[in-house]
Amino acid sequence: MWRALLFICFFCSVALNVYLLMQLNVESIEKKFQQKVSIPAKSPPKKQPLIFKDTVVDETINTINAEATSTVKKAEVDNKNAEDNLIAQQVMKIKKAITDNDFFIASSLINTLANNPHANTELTEIKQFWLDVTKALILEDSFAHAENSISAYLGFQQDDIDFLYQQINLYWQQQLPIPAIRYAYEMQYHVFTEVQKYDVLTFARDLVQQHADLLIKNNLWLELRDLVEQVMILDPEDFNLQWLFVNAQYQLGEFEFARDAIAPFLNNPNYKVKAETLLAKIEAALRKPESIPLERQGEHFIVPAYIDGGFQVSLMLDTGASISLLSEVAFEGVKRYTDVTFLKELQLNTAGGQVIASMYQVAEFSIQGYIVKDFTFVVSPYISENNDGLLGMNFLSVFDFHIDQANSQLILKNKL
Repeated sequence: MWRALLFICFFCSVALNVYLLMQLNVESIEKKFQQKVSIPAKSPPKKQPLIFKDTVVDETINTINAEATSTVKKAEVDNKNAEDNLIAQQVMKIKKAITDNDFFIASSLINTLANNPHANTELTEIKQFWLDVTKALILEDSFAHAENSISAYLGFQQDDIDFLYQQINLYWQQQLPIPAIRYAYEMQYHVFTEVQKYDVLTFARDLVQQHADLLIKNNLWLELRDLVEQVMILDPEDFNLQWLFVNAQYQLGEFEFARDAIAPFLNNPNYKVKAETLLAKIEAALRKPESIPLERQGEHFIVPAYIDGGFQVSLMLDTGASISLLSEVAFEGVKRYTDVTFLKELQLNTAGGQVIASMYQVAEFSIQGYIVKDFTFVVSPYISENNDGLLGMNFLSVFDFHIDQANSQLILKNKL
């Protein structure tokens, strides 16, 4: 019995423990469940620390970027300074080469510098320096160096208008007017606007007129005709050239050619009056070839004459002079134009007393086709603002002559 009772007690004890354990688990589960249910009711915590963390990151990034930018800028400045130093060194080398007249070395160096896109200011500076040196060389008559200087720079910039003008100036200072004029006309092919072309054409024509005026002043009509013939090839539309040509023909005694060439000017309002006056002189010369028009100066008459076919002198008729006379100024022009031969010295009686003068000879002396070969004349200090000397009997006596004072004409006829 006691065993059965002991078993029942053991069983009840186990059952009571199981029940208590189950109650404990139920209470634990309910507490967890209540905690889970109450969590969504709580508001989410503010993320202040996270926001603070982002600001710090941004500031750090900005600082890094600023430092990087500063580093880049410093590198750029250093590179620019290095490049500026290199350009400055090249400029110094070029200027030294120019100063030393090593112009073709300077041309090679400036070509290298021109490849640098940051050297525009320096190129302008070098050009002005080079141009000033070239002008100085021309003024100093250092023509060979000036020629090299101009050629070298034009090898670098073939259309540079300033150096093209200096080439013309160089020819002109060397007393080479024809090359200067030709080069002036060729400048039209180095400019690209109509205004520039007009300017260089006007410059070329002014240069021609300047040289023509000098030839006219020295009575070099043959040279004037040759000049016009050459320039008309370059500038056939210049009406003034044709007018100079007609005048040269008239002065050279080519009356029939002059009459044929003057026709276009008679209908031109800018030339009409001058052309009619010149035509009247041409017609008069053609009608009376033995009559030579004279210019009256008070009681005296002036006649144009030519030495060796081209150098014109204006002489006063003097039938009381046994030999013709030239002033020293006129004689200097004759010597530059043609060969003269010294003959002897002789004594002249003048209004101021007796003077010693030199006698010379030229190959030919003529007045409108009336020619005397091996013509002699005397050079003296005779000075007159209105003529170049005296026409004496050593010319007039070769012909039958008569001075028509009423009509201001010299009548010449060949002796039978």
